[in-house]
Amino acid sequence: MNHRVSPKAGVRRTHAERSAATRQHLIATAIDVIQHRSLEEMSIHELAKSAGMTSGAVQHHFESKAVLMMNVLSELIESTVRSGELWPSPAQPARERAAKFVQAVWSLVYAQPRFIVAWNIYLGCRNQPEVLGHIAELRQSVQARMHEGFFGAFPELAAEPDRDGLLGLVLSSLRGLGLLQLFAPAPPTVPDAAQQAQLDCLADWIATRCEAAAVPPKARTRRR
Repeated sequence: MNHRVSPKAGVRRTHAERSAATRQHLIATAIDVIQHRSLEEMSIHELAKSAGMTSGAVQHHFESKAVLMMNVLSELIESTVRSGELWPSPAQPARERAAKFVQAVWSLVYAQPRFIVAWNIYLGCRNQPEVLGHIAELRQSVQARMHEGFFGAFPELAAEPDRDGLLGLVLSSLRGLGLLQLFAPAPPTVPDAAQQAQLDCLADWIATRCEAAAVPPKARTRRR
């Protein structure tokens, strides 16, 4: 009897695929070291030890800690913004959309341990121009994608003259709540009462702005 072998059986990964997998393993290990220990402990030597590799092998992929940190930041930011779960359908009522957005962006971005890891890197690399330049580029990219996603989900606000300030205030409020976790004994799995009250207030404000923006200009004048 002839046994046919599946075309996928025994197929070896290419060098590029193996290299990419190793880089992802190193980035994930670096995030884990920073999260559970500290940025200061995240040296090339410590990364190699934690990843089960030699320092030379790590430096083959990341020539310095600065280059490694840039790649870690890229991964953290990309994993934040590539989720389609952040954006509710614009067909839903404004209050439902606002509540869903605020809860989603909190749970998927700002309440995540990775958010604190990213800020540890930001704060720890203030004297490294190479990393700071990379951070600036990432922030511009993320801002553009958040801008597109937010005003796609809340089209009523897209024509508002203060729309950039509005989005900035929303994100700053969430960022501030997220940074408070730096002082918490352990990252919360769900918002506490105070956090939830602030999230509810933020969602209410977004919905109120949407409802006001949906009123025709003449009707707004008559109300005044």
